[in-house]
Amino acid sequence: MAVIPPDPKYLLRSDMGCIHSLLFWINSDVEHLYAGCASGKIYIWDLKRNRILTKFDAGIDPCLTMHNINNNNLLVQQKCGNIKIYDMSNSHWSMNKIIDHDYHSFCRCQVLSEDIIITALKDSNIGLYSVKSSNMELTLYSSEVLHSKKLGEVMAIKPLPSTDQKILVAYEIGLLVLWDITAKKVLHCMDIESCPMALDFETSYMQGIIGSPSEKLEIFNLSSDTLTTKCTLTLKNPGTSVINVRPDKKLFTVGNWDGRLRIFSQKTLKQLAVLDQHKNTVHDVIYSPHYVEAYNCKYLMAAAGKDSYISLWDIYN
Repeated sequence: MAVIPPDPKYLLRSDMGCIHSLLFWINSDVEHLYAGCASGKIYIWDLKRNRILTKFDAGIDPCLTMHNINNNNLLVQQKCGNIKIYDMSNSHWSMNKIIDHDYHSFCRCQVLSEDIIITALKDSNIGLYSVKSSNMELTLYSSEVLHSKKLGEVMAIKPLPSTDQKILVAYEIGLLVLWDITAKKVLHCMDIESCPMALDFETSYMQGIIGSPSEKLEIFNLSSDTLTTKCTLTLKNPGTSVINVRPDKKLFTVGNWDGRLRIFSQKTLKQLAVLDQHKNTVHDVIYSPHYVEAYNCKYLMAAAGKDSYISLWDIYN
């Protein structure tokens, strides 16, 4: 008998408009969910009351992604290229510094360590910046990638868990590259079928997932610094915006252009559920890094996109 997909635990609705990014901020004092919007505003939801606690302007450009840095700083990346670092002051976020690398990109920056973030640069290059100093610490030059064609835009970056030395980078041309950061060299390359739009990877199965504008999900493995294609999964409709592996490595969720959230087993790659709450493109899907007391849920899932609200889910916990 087929398992009936669960209903959302709650829908957070307001005048947020198109939502590009989400961030859980969970600790012993607060259970908050941040929503970064196309307008440049950031809404902070109190999950204990399911109400907006506050909102503030991060600028006029869309908030592509947000990160919690050491539970002290909020990092906000905007489409215009600015990466803003905020400090908490008198219970409000106050901008402390801006990392402006003068490059407009849809590629979401990633946190490598407590002080280092990774972001796309011009000419298919990758930059590593210090949060503390705002200085560029290291550049990975695209000239190190031997390919017959131009790589195009950097589309996605994924630091490999449990190491601060290797990252995966997906390029517009349809190429996935494993980089050694310390040596500033390419370890391996793998061709992929289409322009990559989303990427995630986990170490339990040394397995990654790539989404694209097509109806395909490409599954790959990494072993001994070598990337290999494992298989392809076919979705009902084309277009993937985001992929997120749950922290316990048992599931991954795919957010699609058709508004669906597709849940897969990381072990068997079997599709477990299709959640159809959203009716337009899903831009972000995240899992809480810690237990959320307000929802009695170990890994609370949140999703949002063009339809202006956030859905909260307790998925097979």
